[in-house]
Amino acid sequence: MVAAGWLLAGAAPDPARILIFSHTTGYRHASIEPGVAALKAIAAKQGIEAEASEAPALFDDPAALARFGAIVLLSTTTDPKDPASEWFTGKRREALQGFVRGGGGIVAIHAAADSHYHWPWYGRMIGGRFQRHPPGTPTAKITRRDARHPATAALPETFSRTDEYYYYQDYDPTLRLLLTFDPASIGEKDVNPKPIAWAHVFEGGRVFYTGLGHSPDGWDDPNLVAHLTGGLEWALGRDAARAMVIVDEARKVRDEPPPHGDIGMSTAHRISDGVPARTMEFRRRTLHPGAAIGIHPIGHDEVYYVLSGEGEVTSDDKTARLTRGMAAYLYEGARVGIRQTGKEPLSLIISYPIPGK
Repeated sequence: MVAAGWLLAGAAPDPARILIFSHTTGYRHASIEPGVAALKAIAAKQGIEAEASEAPALFDDPAALARFGAIVLLSTTTDPKDPASEWFTGKRREALQGFVRGGGGIVAIHAAADSHYHWPWYGRMIGGRFQRHPPGTPTAKITRRDARHPATAALPETFSRTDEYYYYQDYDPTLRLLLTFDPASIGEKDVNPKPIAWAHVFEGGRVFYTGLGHSPDGWDDPNLVAHLTGGLEWALGRDAARAMVIVDEARKVRDEPPPHGDIGMSTAHRISDGVPARTMEFRRRTLHPGAAIGIHPIGHDEVYYVLSGEGEVTSDDKTARLTRGMAAYLYEGARVGIRQTGKEPLSLIISYPIPGK
């Protein structure tokens, strides 16, 4: 494996440059051109130089690949019945293997899983191969399975997207699963969630795969943009561990009725809303005179800490008075609420874990 050895001994991949590769010999997706444009825009916002190509000859020269920190394989299909349709052969295989083993990242999108069926290493690198898809482009319910990975940290817990949804063969269950879709939501008889995005470190390189991105429209979907932005950052190794996040509560203030009953008015300081990949909520709420957070069940432990003013907190059949500096620890399963009393507004910190994280 001369090419692989050469690349490992050469310069490290450049995390500020990517190759968007979209050559096809199988089904040609109409989403490729808008996808290239969207990926270039994503890269530009991250300060990354993006080069687009459909020339397999690039993989003839390991030195050419060494200029990139990651290679994006954008719906790079081949014909599963025709080995001659595969362009990763001979030295090109060695070059791609050397790139990955040298720490280069791979971002594989949609039909990159519908490619190179006659090269087992490629299927293991991707993490699975296309098996089939239900007809058309239905709207599916998608669930985030990993709140910490950069490719999913900014996504909602659940969301819907109109796309083409793959079933995969040879899927590796040890991968870091990022997203699943609900097959029942698109009319399938299967009720088990199906993988649609994942990531793993493979032979030294970071590989991120998403099955989204079939349709030519929808590339401006904020969820897809956030998904690809984070996936690219991760594949490039630019996702340095966060030591801390500083949030200015003045940027997250709004007046609104208190939750669970709309009793009176309050000022909400949604402090933790600006914290990516968080696992707990940390909020300040000021209950104006006469306002209350209505009685409601909690599915997790919560803490109310009083900054100023006074109020009465209720948990099941018990009620207690709270004043500045006091805290109430409320247990999962209780029915709780708090109301403002006295002349001054009641300002408190409310903290609780985010379910499922």
